[in-house]
Amino acid sequence: MDPAWIPQEDATTLFSERAWLSGAILTGVGYGVVITLYFFCFRQLLKTMDKSNRLHRISLLIYITLITLFGTFFVAACARMTELSFVDFRLFPGGPSAFENEEFSIPPDELGNVAFVLANWFADALVVWRCLIIYRNCRFPFIVVMAIPCLTYISSFTMGVLWLIQISSPASSPWLTTSVNFTPLYFWLSLALNLSMTLAIVARLLVFRWRIARALGSKFGSQYTSIAAMVVESAFISSAGFLLFLIPFGLNSPLANLFIQALSEIQIISPLLIIYRVASGEAWSRNTTQQLMSRSKEKVAGNINLVNGAKYRMDSGDSRSQSGPTLVNISKEAVTSEFVV
Repeated sequence: MDPAWIPQEDATTLFSERAWLSGAILTGVGYGVVITLYFFCFRQLLKTMDKSNRLHRISLLIYITLITLFGTFFVAACARMTELSFVDFRLFPGGPSAFENEEFSIPPDELGNVAFVLANWFADALVVWRCLIIYRNCRFPFIVVMAIPCLTYISSFTMGVLWLIQISSPASSPWLTTSVNFTPLYFWLSLALNLSMTLAIVARLLVFRWRIARALGSKFGSQYTSIAAMVVESAFISSAGFLLFLIPFGLNSPLANLFIQALSEIQIISPLLIIYRVASGEAWSRNTTQQLMSRSKEKVAGNINLVNGAKYRMDSGDSRSQSGPTLVNISKEAVTSEFVV
């Protein structure tokens, strides 16, 4: 390779350009995952649709179609911006990286920005909904449990609007602004929402895991309380994606250029994984607590029948039952208390 072919740019600029280009490639990979999950979800939702859940399934079909459409718009805008910065306007002062940083308000990038924020609102709303489902029948007042996530979601929604206004202004971007920079506020609020939901959902599932194991045995409810289930249900993937962007952004590292693009698809993957579990009947639903309580009552009833049988044999003089179990008294309230937490 002839050294004369190397651009006369400093190492930071070259690293920033590599980050933008790698981010575009990684976004394409993420979109491949999104479109695959979309078809899996679509097929599973249609397969499990019946008269009793038709409205619910249609709502989820609309949801996954819209959020995947947002991901499609973003990857198309990302591809177009990569063409403009690295091909059409590669002689822009400062190079492709400067073009990407300073031209956030041109139509192709504006399309991607709007799609990014809409996908983020949809993804965050689903996490709040899942928390609502998992904390249903909680012994604490429902309004108390959901107050913080709902207020955080409203704040994140507001910051998203302000962020769009900021980056839509000429010569403005997440890094460059002549007034208040809403980028850290918007992304940190969205991360706070995801982290609070992650911790709340994981804590709830861990409590249920312990109580299910105590009441029914460790083999029951594993589809709801396994480590994989907790990772998916809590949208941990989205939280990790936000951290991957915010840490380099806070350190003013060019790596933020890579992750801000990939985050557009990462935040869509989590909702699709959750909906696939819902469609497959593996996610925690409104009826899960009642179903587990029913199994517990059936198990208790079986144990009581066994004990009553042993007592009957003792009353009949059957010496073989002398070493059998003793009669126990387990109330309905005791069984119920195992699951209302």
